[in-house]
Amino acid sequence: MSDSSLAAKGTLGLSVAMGIGRFFYTPLLPIMMVALNWSDSVASWIAAANYLGYLLGSVALSRNWLSATTALYRGSMVISTLLLAAMAMTDNSAVHVVLRLIAGAASAAIFVCVTQFVNQNVHTPSHVGVVYGGVGLGITVSGLVAWLLGHSMSWSQLWLVAAAISAIFTAVAWQWPVNRKTAISPSTSVSSDARTAEDLSRAFRLLDAGYFFQGFGYIIIGTYLVVLAGPVFGSAAAAITWVVAGIAAVPSPYLWSSLAERFGRRRALLSCYVLQVIGAVAAIFGTSTVLLIVASILFGATFMGVTMLTISTGVAHGISGGSARLTSWYSLGQVAGPAIIGLVFADSITASFIVAAIAIAVGLLTVQLSRL
Repeated sequence: MSDSSLAAKGTLGLSVAMGIGRFFYTPLLPIMMVALNWSDSVASWIAAANYLGYLLGSVALSRNWLSATTALYRGSMVISTLLLAAMAMTDNSAVHVVLRLIAGAASAAIFVCVTQFVNQNVHTPSHVGVVYGGVGLGITVSGLVAWLLGHSMSWSQLWLVAAAISAIFTAVAWQWPVNRKTAISPSTSVSSDARTAEDLSRAFRLLDAGYFFQGFGYIIIGTYLVVLAGPVFGSAAAAITWVVAGIAAVPSPYLWSSLAERFGRRRALLSCYVLQVIGAVAAIFGTSTVLLIVASILFGATFMGVTMLTISTGVAHGISGGSARLTSWYSLGQVAGPAIIGLVFADSITASFIVAAIAIAVGLLTVQLSRL
């Protein structure tokens, strides 16, 4: 299978896992909150359930309780698609919590199966960037569905549309070579790092911690950006911010991989964090269309860049568990973020974004200290 064919399949695999399976909930959230009379707290707990499922799935893979196999990959895509359809069958928030929990685990399995193979076997930066751009593609599709159809379809019908799109993407991405492994390219390996094993272990822990804070902060933005835009654009039209974020996310992995190749992975990664903090600050003052669009662009342009560069850093330095280990820490942050917001800041969207900006800034400092 050619690298181009691999890139196309991986792109749609990540679209199923993340852009649709995980994040279709985001542009639908304002519509569902109005239709079902949900409070911010209910919305937060449903979001947190998905992130908890993602954490459980990534931990199971990092601990080798599950193995990244073709059967797991395909089964998870089928489950993710079916659960999208199941969301349309009930308005019971408790059932939605359970469905989103399972969907999160399925998303983690697909993500690890795709990214683990990509970082070990695909050595052309442009192709790696195309694969990670699948998340942005899925987000764009999700936002367009909610934006264009949100006025004419009910929230339950929109979930069914998402399931249909996911089924099509799954069919194309079905033949993903999960089990084929080759040696890591010498050009990408940095095993010759002169630091001692103890120093590297400390650096890895700092990278883990930085990725935890990234997960904590970015997921707050990802969950509530459309809610924040609601008063400015209206509940259905607010999905335009998610479309903008998705469009920015599609080319961002390719651009960040090119910048990393030219200026170094560390500089590129730190730049991602800085821009994401700026985007979060713009969202804090997001009472205007311009600031909300700026926040959306900076969010979309950076969050997959951070993911791609962090995982590739871990793989290049030989971190044990690689993609699954880092994803576990990221997932833990994603659980903690919405949970804390739901418990403490449920009545203030602005406060939520302040917390997000602080968390991402802490992640920036922690990654900088790792010197990886």
